[in-house]
Amino acid sequence: MIKSEIGKRRYQTRLKPRSGWPELTALIDVMFLTLLFLFLSASFVRVSGVKVELPKVRVSSAVSLERFIVTVVPPASAGQPHLFYFNDQPVSLEMLKQRLAEVSGRSGNASIIIRADRRVPFEQVAQVMALAEAAKLSSFIAVVPASASQETVFGQ
Repeated sequence: MIKSEIGKRRYQTRLKPRSGWPELTALIDVMFLTLLFLFLSASFVRVSGVKVELPKVRVSSAVSLERFIVTVVPPASAGQPHLFYFNDQPVSLEMLKQRLAEVSGRSGNASIIIRADRRVPFEQVAQVMALAEAAKLSSFIAVVPASASQETVFGQ
């Protein structure tokens, strides 16, 4: 008899279905949070402020790194040495060697991105790569893909 009494009870809600448009505040909040997440999670290659014309190369995939940047610029006039910049700060070749050693001492897995103007002879680029290798740092050369104008990094 107890079973039949339990089945006879009915519960009725006081909520009534509402018609019309849903509140857009929650939708807009979710949309802005998604945009914020996408902007903050996107990976960017830090580009220095020194203007150089990068060579164009066909690249199968781009590597996205945020590391230390060495820029090599051709001299303003013939007969002068090439200009070197470490994170937008002008340095000599000896100072560059010291900075790379400091970076290697602070971080065991640091990378160097070399941004060399296309008019700079490869000998200068190879010299910077040799300095990075002596400091036990991996080095990459920044190039522009042949089909695009954005910078990417081509690995060593």
